[in-house]
Amino acid sequence: MLYKNFCSAVVVLMAAGFIASCSVTTAPTDASSATTGQSTDASSDLTSSTTLGDDDEKAEEAVEEFVTANFSRLRADMSVGQGEYLTSLASLLAIEPGHRDSFYALTKNNFTDLFVSSQTTAAELVSHLKQEIAQAKI
Repeated sequence: MLYKNFCSAVVVLMAAGFIASCSVTTAPTDASSATTGQSTDASSDLTSSTTLGDDDEKAEEAVEEFVTANFSRLRADMSVGQGEYLTSLASLLAIEPGHRDSFYALTKNNFTDLFVSSQTTAAELVSHLKQEIAQAKI
């Protein structure tokens, strides 16, 4: 009998602990809505800062930032005239899809003009690249 009372007391205490640890949710969608809103806002901020539009200054900034962040990968892609980073750069530079093969060939064929030395900076690369694109009329 003592054992039965002890087990009953333990069960009651455990049940009370479980119930106490549960919280009442008064607005179950508020937390998920807030999280979704924050994710959407962050995604919009990212895409709006890298999407090319009418603002030439923002477009140039996006190109400079991309080249700076991916300089060594772009160098490798340009040396062979293909690659995902070179494709992304073509997109940022608003190279028309029909001219992209010419652009890729230009980067490969004019590699030494684009990378004048091993000390070429991202800004210099962008400048040289724009000159070559203008000359090639791409």
